[in-house]
Amino acid sequence: MRKLVLIATTFKRDGLYPEVLAAMDQMGPQVAGGMRHSPLSQLYPNADWPGLFTKLADRLRQKYDWPNDVAGMKAPTMIVFADADAIGPAHIIEFFELLGGGRKDAGLDGSGKAASQLAILPGFTHYNILACPALAPLLTAFLDTPMPIPGKPKEKNQR
Repeated sequence: MRKLVLIATTFKRDGLYPEVLAAMDQMGPQVAGGMRHSPLSQLYPNADWPGLFTKLADRLRQKYDWPNDVAGMKAPTMIVFADADAIGPAHIIEFFELLGGGRKDAGLDGSGKAASQLAILPGFTHYNILACPALAPLLTAFLDTPMPIPGKPKEKNQR
């Protein structure tokens, strides 16, 4: 894998706000009734919504805590969050630090910059972040930036 983009995700379950975790703990097939009037129901009229929400609820209740896995990732990674996300800012910063970012000043020439990047999209939430008009150009710029060539100084590898 050359590069990775993660949007509004956590590396441990308790990175989400307590009220979000409480709502996830209440998730189950009873929530499926609300899907009858949703646009998704029109797109998937034969979907097994109770079955889907039962499986989703089981997954959402599982605890996970992957800081060592995140710290061991080698691919330059961009993590993207909304400024009104369901994920707390302390978790977002910890995530970025695990990826090597935010540990020191990048320097005037940017040579101390981490390979991974953090983006916070203003005016959006966890639930509408994909509708942000700035998201696609942001991701495209990150993904299109040439990969560093091992052993070569960064400034010689820039276009």
